[in-house]
This record gives sequence, C-alpha cells and structure tokens, in this order.
Amino acid sequence: VKIAIKPKSGSVLTQTTKNDIVTQLAPYNVGSVKPDIVDPETTSILITSAIKFDAKSTTKTADTIKSDIINSISNYNTNTLQQFDSIFRYSKLTGIIDDTDPSILSNITTVKMRKDFTPTLGSSNAYSIYFRNALYNPHSGHNSAGGGILSSTGFKIAGDTINEHFLDDDGQGNVRRYYLVSGVKTYANATQGTIDYDTGSITLSSLAISSISNIRGAASTVIELTVTPASNDIIPVRDQIVEIDISNSSISVTADTFVGGSSEAGIGYSTTSSY
Repeated sequence: VKIAIKPKSGSVLTQTTKNDIVTQLAPYNVGSVKPDIVDPETTSILITSAIKFDAKSTTKTADTIKSDIINSISNYNTNTLQQFDSIFRYSKLTGIIDDTDPSILSNITTVKMRKDFTPTLGSSNAYSIYFRNALYNPHSGHNSAGGGILSSTGFKIAGDTINEHFLDDDGQGNVRRYYLVSGVKTYANATQGTIDYDTGSITLSSLAISSISNIRGAASTVIELTVTPASNDIIPVRDQIVEIDISNSSISVTADTFVGGSSEAGIGYSTTSSY
C-alpha cells in the first residue's frame, strides 16, 4: 500500500522519517500488506496576471500594490492549496487579486501547468509525465506552427554535443523534439512521444539524454514541461498536490488610462489578451 505524506514544513520527508513511519505502522499491518511511504506529486501552477488600478483613488504606487497582490496570492497558496484535496479555483484567485486593494479595477489572468522529471543520463529511456488534467486542444493541429501547448527546458542528447534540444507538440497528439538554428526551430524528431490532451499524460520514447541545461540560471537535475490546461480550474488527483509557483509567475500592475465622459473615451485604450 502506497501512502503519500506531505510534511508541515518542506516538500518531502527524509528517508529516515519514512523508515520510522513504516516501523511505527508495522504492528498494524494486515497479513503481507506493508506500507510504502512515497512523496506527493506536485503540479506547479504558473500565472500571468495584468492588473489595472485607479491611480486617482489611492496613494499607493504600482509596486506597492504588486507587493500586496503577491502577499494575497501567497496566503491563498499556503492556506488553501498545497493539500491533497485542495482544488485550484480560477475565480477564487482572480477575486483575491481584485479584493487586494479598493483601487484595483481589473485583472486579466492566464494559467499554465508545469511538472518536471528526472532523466537517467547516458542511456535511452522512456518517460511518462502525468498532469492528470485535460489539456487545451480545441481542434486537431491546434497551434502546430507555434509549438502547440507544450514547452520544455533544454537538454542535450547522445550523439549531438552542440545543439540544445527542446520539446513541443503538433496539436495532433505528437511530441516533437527540436533545436534552434539562428532562432528557427529545426525538428530532429517529429514523433519523440505522445501527448494525450484528454487525460493530460505525456509519454516520451527512447530519449537518450546526455546532459541537462541550466534552468533560470541555475544548474538542474530535472527537465521541466509546461502546458496549457483545458480548464482554468486545476484538480489534484490521488497523491497529487497543486501549488502556485509565485516566484516564476508574471504579475504586472499599471495605472488605468481610460478617460470617460468625453468624445475621446476609449480611443487608444489597450487591453491585455485573455489567451
């Protein structure tokens, strides 16, 4: 029997603590059934939020309001998410952002999901990554020319010591591997794996990774996969936990420039895309 446990502090238990729990549970084992303590599976949520506020109704600067919003999101992340049965509810998040300060007029917020996997270097292996939430694919071939809805951090493969490789999808269920030549994608394998948009599962086949690229300027032992979900509400399944990666989300706050009550109302006013 596998038991996933999330510690009060930190993200995973030490092996010593896991062994101690198994020992304490031993008297309660039924027959040959023994517990196996495993780490929870974390899905990170990345948000991009463009907030507009009324500068005339507050003495706060945009930076101060941004800091307040980050604190509000952090409280939601800590107090509501990061638990096995806690659903990320999009309307809850956008409401929290709007309610952070009376001067806030609106927010346009988009959501992505990210997971990572640890490859075995120097040998050809298959990998399966499970988002356990449906992925955005409104029609076959969606955004194929733009890389679909999947992106990855970089890595190098056996036999190619020069090019840094990445993954995307073709909108038809195929995961593609490519490298850049003068900023242009060159596909090395158009069927490196599969992506199931209904279940959110990604399978990579026969991938011989020789090294892993740095992520955000730091050495890494994992490869990150980022996808667009079909729904803005994200559900944790079984041993899964969802949490907002605040430090790698994008939050911008600007003063609203709309001028009403005149013949010039709305002219030159720009909005942020919701997609």
